[in-house]
Amino acid sequence: MGWKEAIGIWYVLYCPRQREEEVLYACKKHLTKDALEDAFVFTYDRMRRYDGSWHLERQLLFPHYVFLESMDEERLAEELKCCFQVFTVFDSNGKLVKVEPEEEKMLRLLCGTGHHSRMSRGYIQNGQTVVTEGPLRGRENLIRKIDRHKRIAQVGMPSKECTWEMQVGLEIVSKS
Repeated sequence: MGWKEAIGIWYVLYCPRQREEEVLYACKKHLTKDALEDAFVFTYDRMRRYDGSWHLERQLLFPHYVFLESMDEERLAEELKCCFQVFTVFDSNGKLVKVEPEEEKMLRLLCGTGHHSRMSRGYIQNGQTVVTEGPLRGRENLIRKIDRHKRIAQVGMPSKECTWEMQVGLEIVSKS
């Protein structure tokens, strides 16, 4: 049995900004277990400075999107058509929008089973970024840009169509 049979395939549901939790709750409440294995959003840790000190905050990794896991695409599509006519569920061909296997693999590596990317930490030495802890450790080649002031990094995710970027927490503790 391959890993695709053991776990469901991921699909993407587009929803209005700041309604992700509401849509997530509605999916879990209204879709049957036969159609939906799991529904989730991805989050990441980032540091923000206010009140004179740094605070760790949790942010949505993909605003506007809820991810659905299912082993029965047809049933999921049927139930979504009935329940969620307001949201963009299907692509231009009327199919559910699937997360590509390489994208899913990368998201699992960066976010784990809890669908959350922890804060990474590292340093810059001779122009090279070295991540010492967190999900970016050993994956420095994915980093496209670092904003040391905001303590975030733009990470490139390879895809069939293109490379798309997401923002994750990265604290650079020293530079030499």
